Amino acid sequence: MTVTVKGQDLKLVKILTAFIGIDFSCNKFNDSIPEEIGELKSLYFLNLSNNAFAGAIPSSLSNLSQLESLDLSKNNLSGQIPPQLTRLTFLSYLNLSNNQLVGRIPTGNQFSTYPKDSYEGNKGLWGPPLTTEVSPPRASNGSHPNSGDEIDWDIISAEIGFTCGFGIVIGSLLFCKRWRKWYYRAMYSMLLKIFPQLEQRFGNHRRHVYISQKYWRR
Repeated sequence: MTVTVKGQDLKLVKILTAFIGIDFSCNKFNDSIPEEIGELKSLYFLNLSNNAFAGAIPSSLSNLSQLESLDLSKNNLSGQIPPQLTRLTFLSYLNLSNNQLVGRIPTGNQFSTYPKDSYEGNKGLWGPPLTTEVSPPRASNGSHPNSGDEIDWDIISAEIGFTCGFGIVIGSLLFCKRWRKWYYRAMYSMLLKIFPQLEQRFGNHRRHVYISQKYWRR
């Protein structure tokens, strides 16, 4: 296998498990990152940036207990950041920017110390330090990102209920004389309780009340 290391072409017959550092950046690697990379437990730094790796970040990277630097930026990695990576307590540098990662950024241990630019360029990622959200962000139409064209039946049910109830009340007032009288008296009593000053005003203008009653009898 021929790889480019620091601008130099290097032919590798095998990868020794005793390697303490691997820099395969700026090559043309594609497909997924192999799970077997988690067996290189002597690694202190791993740089696979600027390639075309796709698929999920292998959770086996959490086995690299000595790892201090991990750069997977500028690939096509997708899925969520494995929460197992929080076990890497020696990891002082992390760069996952410019991929297709989604979901909440893990918290705990070293993950609370990485800057915002470690995650930028992943439109589906959320949570500190990239965003301030503590729950999944909603799409521009007010729904969750994966909700598609779901219908909010709660709102529709409430609107139907309000319309039916309003129609029943108005219909009763229009076609039932007894209901009209009861409604007028109830509303008048309620207004007097809320605005006691109306009693004094209507006391001087009983004619207005009489006209209103005549209107409701029509």
